[in-house]
Amino acid sequence: MKNYAVICEYNPFHFGHKYQIDEIKAQGGTVTAVMSGDYCQRGEAAQAGKYARAKMALAGGADLVLELPFPYSAAGAEKFAFGGVNIISRLGFVDAISFGSECGDAELIKNTAKNSLSAKFNEVLAENLKLEREKPYGAVYFETYNALFGGGGVFSGSNNILGVAYASEIIKNSLPLEISTVKREGQGYNGGGAGFASATSIRKMISENGLSSAEELLPSYSYNVLKEEAVRGSLCEAEKFFPLFASFLRTHSAREIKDFAENDVSLAARLVNAGAEAHDIAELYSLACTKKYSPAHVRRALLFAYFGVTDEMLASKPPYTVLLAANKKGRELLAIARKSASIPIITKLADYEKYGEDVKKAFELANRAAAVRALATEKAGSVSDIIKMGPYVER
Repeated sequence: MKNYAVICEYNPFHFGHKYQIDEIKAQGGTVTAVMSGDYCQRGEAAQAGKYARAKMALAGGADLVLELPFPYSAAGAEKFAFGGVNIISRLGFVDAISFGSECGDAELIKNTAKNSLSAKFNEVLAENLKLEREKPYGAVYFETYNALFGGGGVFSGSNNILGVAYASEIIKNSLPLEISTVKREGQGYNGGGAGFASATSIRKMISENGLSSAEELLPSYSYNVLKEEAVRGSLCEAEKFFPLFASFLRTHSAREIKDFAENDVSLAARLVNAGAEAHDIAELYSLACTKKYSPAHVRRALLFAYFGVTDEMLASKPPYTVLLAANKKGRELLAIARKSASIPIITKLADYEKYGEDVKKAFELANRAAAVRALATEKAGSVSDIIKMGPYVER
């Protein structure tokens, strides 16, 4: 039996996610999910809490759910992949990483990753970035790849791009992990296309029309967990971040925030100006965006400035992960990890200090971010509520 790992967000867990896990399980494998915690890859707070989403994942077939902590969970594709793959590689029992992709071709993704790691590509990319300063990094990256190698279709989907990032981490670090992909069935991440509704379109529907409007788009267990969260007032509302972010930008200068991750002088100035003029969160992001700075880039830059996240933090290995959920098989995998893992697996949040200074500093940063997310829920949660949370374990 092969032990698979998936890097995921499950924001929320939908039919497409179940399809991927079912495909893995059909091969007789176990599934360990390394799931984003309180914030997700496009710089947004997760709509439902991490333990709630982990419970959905377990109901959908995952055996063990561990946390990809902030700030890696909110980073761009490269650092998101770096954090997730690093955690997986240090668990000591995972044989393969599986991910959804638009192309469904693991060899194509691996070859693309190898090409993108070549000295030739990186030399030309560096030159092109100097020449095309007003273009987004991603656009220059893809154009450079196409010019050198052709076959750029692998970059046409967000899941393909993440797949290349996962494969790159495995290849450049010579990790003993196989690469497996399941062809994505359904909409793109932003809701376009037919088939399974995307997480983005589901969240949008819930925000605009209420939870019941998305009932048919979710497995019943996911919907029921979201309903429980809604009753508790625990679903996150993006608009509630506006006074927090706007007050931060109105009390800081561009010079003070320009050196945080994802920022530069130009974007920092745009963010400060947007904070001074915007009336709501959508307008704040819109005013800061340009062709060079995408909405996701702007959200991440603001989030990292707010919490003081630096490039150095994102370049260091995740010092810990957190147990979020486990079934019987997951508990067996966890028992193996307790003996073989080279990364601390925190089960009880209140015990985080016993794992050393590096874990303490990283955990406290993530916990501050969690505490701010709790303020942006319908019924604001307290810091003590967060630290008392524990994993969902099936007996």
